[in-house]
Amino acid sequence: MTTHKKPETGHISQTPIVARVALGEWLVLAAFAGIAMFVYQQILGPLTDQGYASGDAVNDAALFPRLIANLILFLCALQFVQLLRRRVLVTVEFMQEPLRDNVWRCFAGSGMLVAYLLALPYLGFYPATSIFLLGLFVLLKARPVWFAALVAIILTLAVGYVFEDLLRIVLPRGLFDLSL
Repeated sequence: MTTHKKPETGHISQTPIVARVALGEWLVLAAFAGIAMFVYQQILGPLTDQGYASGDAVNDAALFPRLIANLILFLCALQFVQLLRRRVLVTVEFMQEPLRDNVWRCFAGSGMLVAYLLALPYLGFYPATSIFLLGLFVLLKARPVWFAALVAIILTLAVGYVFEDLLRIVLPRGLFDLSL
């Protein structure tokens, strides 16, 4: 821990400042970039083979995953720049939470995202997204679980409505052939 003087108050604080970014942050950045690359592999592989990766916004099932992958890559680029430029001020919440719990949640969330992306072509957008969101809510300790399930379903339907009806983007239908 390092001590530093707060300019606005003049008080000395015992808040730790990490001069360099931890290896774990680089690994998480690489994992998210890998997830985006995996999405592109799925688009260029199975979706192209099935004929769903071309066409306009109405007939292109790969458009939504491509948008998400591009968003992930953009956020990874921003995070990359931030990791190169900043010193990290460790917050009180992070210091009080057990590190093992935070690391476990991070890897579990990343694993759930990979499982979601793998299940998306088979289950379709609506079941896969509802299950994914519910899993994330439970992982983040949202209580009660029935309310988290309700929010996951409503959020999935809202996103589906925006993409399918307003933007006219075909979402993956999967084996159940579900759409709005």
